[in-house]
Amino acid sequence: MRYHPRIWAGLLVWALASPALAGIMVTSYQTLALTNAFAPLSQTEYFAQHTLVNVSPALAEVSGDWMGTNSGGSTNTWHFVGQSSATSTTTFNADTLTVTASGSFAYEINTTAEFVDPRSSDIYSPSGAANYEALFNTDVPMTYMITAQLNQRGRVRLSSFNGEVVLDVVNPGPAPLLVDRAGTIPAGHYDFLASTSLIASNLPNGINHYARSGGFGKLIFTVQVPEPSALAALIGMLGMILRGPRRCVCTQ
Repeated sequence: MRYHPRIWAGLLVWALASPALAGIMVTSYQTLALTNAFAPLSQTEYFAQHTLVNVSPALAEVSGDWMGTNSGGSTNTWHFVGQSSATSTTTFNADTLTVTASGSFAYEINTTAEFVDPRSSDIYSPSGAANYEALFNTDVPMTYMITAQLNQRGRVRLSSFNGEVVLDVVNPGPAPLLVDRAGTIPAGHYDFLASTSLIASNLPNGINHYARSGGFGKLIFTVQVPEPSALAALIGMLGMILRGPRRCVCTQ
């Protein structure tokens, strides 16, 4: 059977074009820094947050130096000093998503002998945070690679919207934890998070000195379409089919 050259050309174009329809789509990404003391839910005081959405490169920084009273009091009984920072770059196309990021927070709370913890359902707990998060979709299987240094309270997490956790690494201890992971993910919707944060525990009445910090750095996260080896095999198979079976000349 012979095939018209136009049919062969059409099949070849289809084979080359089909994988181009598949790939990765980044729906959103954000870089966040937050620090707060005993802030009201209105966030009108003792609260600072900087969020950059779909910005690259991004630098989010906040700081606070606040003093306040017990609930309903008139004399300052606590002093909060905090700062948080997060940086990131996000680059992507139809085949690859690459993220570099780092983040850190630190805060300190000092109280007087008259202190009574003022937090309630109307008052935030003091905290600090630095986060990077990206949401993306893939319509083909992808390979991923991640390297990072997690300092205390650092975390990296890759999970799908259907609840599957691909990786989730947290460093609860003071020694840095190095992360070096690679693998594959099926087509789907994914959430990548790099973060460090901590909410202050309840403080006893009286004099307190409470200081906490955390961070992550040297983070590189990449998701990409695998090498097109399958495409080369498909083109080869099409060539064999279109050439047809070889004729055998036999003699007796």
